Amino acid sequence: MCPVNTAEIRVGRLLEIRTLGYRSAAEVAALFKDVGKALAGLPEGVQVVTVTDWRYCPVMSEDAAAYALTSMTKNNPRVLRSGAVASRSAPVAVLQFLRLVRQSKLDSRRLFFDQEEVTAWLAEVLTPAERMRLTEFLNEPVAAAPRPASRRV
Repeated sequence: MCPVNTAEIRVGRLLEIRTLGYRSAAEVAALFKDVGKALAGLPEGVQVVTVTDWRYCPVMSEDAAAYALTSMTKNNPRVLRSGAVASRSAPVAVLQFLRLVRQSKLDSRRLFFDQEEVTAWLAEVLTPAERMRLTEFLNEPVAAAPRPASRRV
């Protein structure tokens, strides 16, 4: 499993999701298990504001994308607003992300390429403490995924 995929609530209702990739549906399931734990920590009926950092996420396997779509859709009733940020330098992944956002059928879920734009859009429904944490989350350095040791030929 890829240990760099995380989902947690640190402040208020702000659900922070960061991923460096999903190779399988099992990895997506592990992330959404963490999402479930985070949601369980909130009172029933409270909706979250989700920020997803897909800037370093490559194209997902087809089974991972299908599982992600199902999981995203199941969580729609718990989501007030959801903003994901992606990198323009990965156009094929962006197409996949756009498909997931569109097919999840939640009008308040959007994809952005600019950190300031996603921040401004989500900030409209966040408390001051949640806005501060959102900015911190998006500015945190992301550790690169461990790479296999190179071999000399």
